[in-house]
Amino acid sequence: MGYIETVTITALGNEGQGVGDLPSGKKVFVPAVLPGETCEVEVTSESSKFAEGICYNLLNVSPDRILSYGNFVPGADLAHLSYKAALEYKEDKVRNCLIRLGRLPADMVNGAMRQILPCVNPLNYRNHMQYRLVGGKLCLINSFTKMAEDPGNPILEYDIFTKLRASLEQIFYNAPTNLFEEVVMRGSERTHDVLLELVSGNTSAHEVIIGYTNNYIEATSMVHTLQAACQENGYRLAGLTLRISATPTDRRTRGGKRVLLFGNDYYEEILLGHKFRIHAGAFFQVNIPQAELLYKSASRFTLDDASILDLYCGTGSIGISLMRPGQKLVGLDTVPEAIRAAKENALLNGMANATFSVKSAESIDFATLALPEPMTVIVDPPRKGLDQQLVKKLLTAQPSKIVYISCDPATMSRDLAHLVGTGVYNLDSVRPVDMFPWTHHVETVVLLSKGVDISAGKIQVEFSVEDMDLSAAHEKASYSKIKEYVLNNHGLQVTSLNIAQVKRKYGIIERENYNLPKSEDSRQPNCPPEKEIAIVDALKYFKMIQ
Repeated sequence: MGYIETVTITALGNEGQGVGDLPSGKKVFVPAVLPGETCEVEVTSESSKFAEGICYNLLNVSPDRILSYGNFVPGADLAHLSYKAALEYKEDKVRNCLIRLGRLPADMVNGAMRQILPCVNPLNYRNHMQYRLVGGKLCLINSFTKMAEDPGNPILEYDIFTKLRASLEQIFYNAPTNLFEEVVMRGSERTHDVLLELVSGNTSAHEVIIGYTNNYIEATSMVHTLQAACQENGYRLAGLTLRISATPTDRRTRGGKRVLLFGNDYYEEILLGHKFRIHAGAFFQVNIPQAELLYKSASRFTLDDASILDLYCGTGSIGISLMRPGQKLVGLDTVPEAIRAAKENALLNGMANATFSVKSAESIDFATLALPEPMTVIVDPPRKGLDQQLVKKLLTAQPSKIVYISCDPATMSRDLAHLVGTGVYNLDSVRPVDMFPWTHHVETVVLLSKGVDISAGKIQVEFSVEDMDLSAAHEKASYSKIKEYVLNNHGLQVTSLNIAQVKRKYGIIERENYNLPKSEDSRQPNCPPEKEIAIVDALKYFKMIQ
């Protein structure tokens, strides 16, 4: 490792990294370089089929580059790419995922694709920022160096957050403390509310941490200082909370114990004329003008509906924004705090026909819903996509329309391969939305309408995990062939355990004790979503599943 090769970059990868070819023919992934650029690359890691490296010397510059190489912006992994080129990259990424991973016909995809909606204002658009507290500075993680760095001249955060960062950094400079590890800022440019959260990873008893925190904010006049900074800029400090996240799981999920230190544990936002209360820890779209464009793209599908079923509803923003007089809305989510907020938001907006329940999307029983037709189902799943049990239920129940809102085109394509590939649903519209300028992320809203009426029995035969019997096809491809296909086509290395887990999930019965846990109590890591997608692609290629 560590040798130098001259490489011409030919494309951008799924995470925005440059992709080129080594003299050996291996693909090499290089961050922060662009198609058309030639660079001297130091190869830092290498497998039998692909390599990773860093640009040692940039020999020529793409006309799409707007920042010199090495001028990295923490939190913005595509800040070096012109906005026009970034929009083209994101639109192509959605299209290519649907064709390559979803295996949908190119003419179908191209007919449904709509031009990406650019950001109304691509600078300082984020209403939610999470900072790492390092040496008294509020930092962001640089995706290239993996280090916490000062944001410098920020291009993502609201301007008010920049002012509040300066106030907090002065407090931490004057009164150094290791009590807090992160600071979360949320707010609205429309209501001028700001909600702040201090995050502690301290493992002491909760009452001890709360006591120390109250003493610290009183001794430093933190609330007074923050209120003054807000007022000077036309804002109001709506609340200050403490989150104690002492375990790795709590830190990863941003969970733990929350304590109100000042004011309210929520701020208010206006979206499409509706008022929403967003509580600390609750999910809400980070780019409000773009969220409005996204919801408007979906609204034409629900105008004539009698009812809307909002799965993964969160605080209820999508369903409440789309709901019209006379319609019935039912929302489901697994997070009790989110459902509490959704009910509160429905009351705030006078939505008497809206009901929200704590329930997982995959546990839904369409037969007992008794919602009037026509009905649209809205799904806005997390990055991992839809649970396959929910996909099966959607194919069986066949609601007249589905609005799929996605933050990951790869998992979305996997799900649409089932929903559209059966012929049950038509792919009417695919609209990428640039919700996250200067990053490789893209939001997509997909509109599906029911096509040919296929019986539930036929669907069961073709797609039900319980009814699938593909053991006869089991020998069509060895594990080594599947690994080779995944590496060549997806650039991922998968293990035999990964393959066994996916085969088992899709009903391909493994021989006893082969690549599976030896006991039911054995704890095995789940196959990561991106590897599952790649393995499913391989299984389809080898005709082991449909």
